[in-house]
Amino acid sequence: MSTFESSLEPRWIEATDSPFGVCVFDCRAIATTMVASSPSHEVAELFMSTRDSDGTHLFGKHPLNPVKYDVDMTYPKEARTLPDRGVLFRASTMEEKWDIVIDDRVITFARSWPGEPVYLCDISEEGENYIVRTVVVSDDIIDPADEGYHVHVVNFLLWSHVFDVVYPHPLPTNIAEDEDEILMHSFSAYGRRGWFATLERFG
Repeated sequence: MSTFESSLEPRWIEATDSPFGVCVFDCRAIATTMVASSPSHEVAELFMSTRDSDGTHLFGKHPLNPVKYDVDMTYPKEARTLPDRGVLFRASTMEEKWDIVIDDRVITFARSWPGEPVYLCDISEEGENYIVRTVVVSDDIIDPADEGYHVHVVNFLLWSHVFDVVYPHPLPTNIAEDEDEILMHSFSAYGRRGWFATLERFG
C-alpha cells in the first residue's frame, strides 16, 4: 500500500504523487470523522423537513441576482444515467452539505441546511457524453479576483456528488495557506465529500 493510500494525515501532496495530476491538500482526516452541529433548532428542523423530498421544492428556483457563465464541461454517460426529473444527490446527514436535483435537464444545487439554491447548470447528451454549456451563479457570492471559482465548484459537485467520483474541490485563491483553515473550509463547504482540496483550476 502506498503512503498516499495508508496515511490520512492532513498534508500537501505534490502533483507528482497525486492521482489527480495536481497538488492537493489531504482533508480526509476531518472529512471522514468530524461531526456537524446545527447553529439552531430551526436550521435542524428545516434540514429534516426536506430529507424525503422528491426534489420539487427546488424546481424552478434560481439563485439571487443570477449571473450566467458560458462553459464547456464534459462527463461520461457511462458514469451514470441521469433521470429527466428527480433527486440526483440528497444529504442523508448534516455532515453532507448539498442537495442536487434535476428537472428537464436543468440541475439545481442547494445547500442542504438552508435549502436555498446556490447554482444552476444545464446538461445535455452528445454521443457518449453529458455536456454542460451554462452555469448560473448568484452575483452576491462572486469574488471579482477569482471570478471562475464557482464554475469549478459546480464541476466538482457534478463529479463528486452526481457521478460519485473522488475529485479534488477548489479552494478560493484568497484562503490563507493555513492547514486548519483549509480543513474547516473544506468540511464546511463539502462535508463528507471534501476529501482533497486544491488551489489549481482544472477539469
